[in-house]
Amino acid sequence: MNTQNFPNARQSLPLPGLDGANPLGFLGALGLFRIVCRVREYEDAKMRWVGRHGTWIPCLDDSNLDSQLLLDLLDSQLVRNIQGHPIKILEALGSTDSGSHAALFREVSQDAAEASWLAALASSVTDATSVNNQLQTARRDYFFGNLSSVMARTTPAHIERTVFHPWDYSDPLDNQSLHFDPSEDRRHALQWNKPAGDPNRKVSGGMLGANRLAIEAIAWFTSLPDGENLHTLGFTGFNSRNTRWTWPIWAFPLAFNTVTSVLALRELQEENISTGSVQAMQYRGIAAAFRVARILVGKTPNFTPTQRVA
Repeated sequence: MNTQNFPNARQSLPLPGLDGANPLGFLGALGLFRIVCRVREYEDAKMRWVGRHGTWIPCLDDSNLDSQLLLDLLDSQLVRNIQGHPIKILEALGSTDSGSHAALFREVSQDAAEASWLAALASSVTDATSVNNQLQTARRDYFFGNLSSVMARTTPAHIERTVFHPWDYSDPLDNQSLHFDPSEDRRHALQWNKPAGDPNRKVSGGMLGANRLAIEAIAWFTSLPDGENLHTLGFTGFNSRNTRWTWPIWAFPLAFNTVTSVLALRELQEENISTGSVQAMQYRGIAAAFRVARILVGKTPNFTPTQRVA
């Protein structure tokens, strides 16, 4: 992989398939970074974003990984059976009563790796059968099944296409999409076929590898109780008219433990980010910020097209 176009690279590996201006691309990059850093040999790796072709792509720094080593690492680390992944806790949360949830939280909180997932997906003081992490944009009744399908069906070839090539959206959407990409807002007025039962979903429209990597990013988005709702890191609002998600693009290499603090920057949540806040973020190395609204189309949540807000 040629890094000559990245003069500030420090043992840098650019990942040109992942577009930071697309919520699915951003989550895919975070998920990939999380996987890399949980391997002891690469725990000191850093990630930054660089401008290319009018958007932002991630680079891994200080990892000593090349493209093939990265693909081999991802293949070895990505779980294919959801029962071997911490996110399996969703099944228990959806099938136990509120009294049992407290016991479940006590049990899981003893395992640091699983606790981060539980903190993202639910709270012991809210009803886990009726509220979601705000990042969840697949319908509740489909979400666990789609997670299972994405994990089981993703191959190394899907990951390679996602990370190192322009996205061709040639993977089926049906039963293997998490609705993170704004292109999946497919209302009646926006397409030829009726959305329910659209045959095109069975043949194209998705990037399976991107969805698989994005799953690994969910644990970063802790959710805290706010009345009867969950307030997820990076989000404001609670209903389909006022919920939005804003994320930052950072130009300097960040270590794993620094990413959460950048995702949580207060300035990102201003409705109209002020010039002073933009300058404050620039001092912290934030080069841009993007925002989507979380809307409901029928019963299905979707993200709107991305807007740059800083």
